[in-house]
Amino acid sequence: MGLSVHESVDGYFHEVVCDALQAVDVTTSSPAEWYLVSLLGDFATQRITDEPLALRLAGTIYAPPVERVKALKEVGDTSLYVAGFFGDSLNKSLVGKDYYCGIGATAYRELSGRMDGTLTEVYDELSSKFPGFVEVLAEVRRRVDIASGDVVKIYERWIAQRDERAEQALRDMGVVLVTSNKRGGTGGDFE
Repeated sequence: MGLSVHESVDGYFHEVVCDALQAVDVTTSSPAEWYLVSLLGDFATQRITDEPLALRLAGTIYAPPVERVKALKEVGDTSLYVAGFFGDSLNKSLVGKDYYCGIGATAYRELSGRMDGTLTEVYDELSSKFPGFVEVLAEVRRRVDIASGDVVKIYERWIAQRDERAEQALRDMGVVLVTSNKRGGTGGDFE
């Protein structure tokens, strides 16, 4: 991913999402693709709620339909964003990626039954392909990290995952990676 200039955040995320969809081999409709772009743009400017998602969902069971739809969208969107963008950190958490995939897919599935037209199709697609879209957002995260040029963050990703793109990015920055395992460690010294 080379350096490019975009007139808007959506333009930037659209390019990254399209590249990530191709990289993880997930096919999607154009409305769902733009939904992902919009979701990333929204989370670029807003804070993730501290309220547990299951409680958020349960708290609106008897709420008016408009409030229930808003809560379902928040739960679906937050689950997708957290599982995709922060999936690596969930490995050591009490609540793992599977929890977010389950609750997020359920929220989108219920939303698809409450909407009309294109939105029904979009939420149905988001529900049925939820784990694939989590991988798409994880790929977006990797690309954003590499584009940031943060050597330490890229190196940590390379050590943890042996990510080939992270390795190439480090080499492009002039970091000499030594992959031997002379000290009995995991390998991954650099000079």
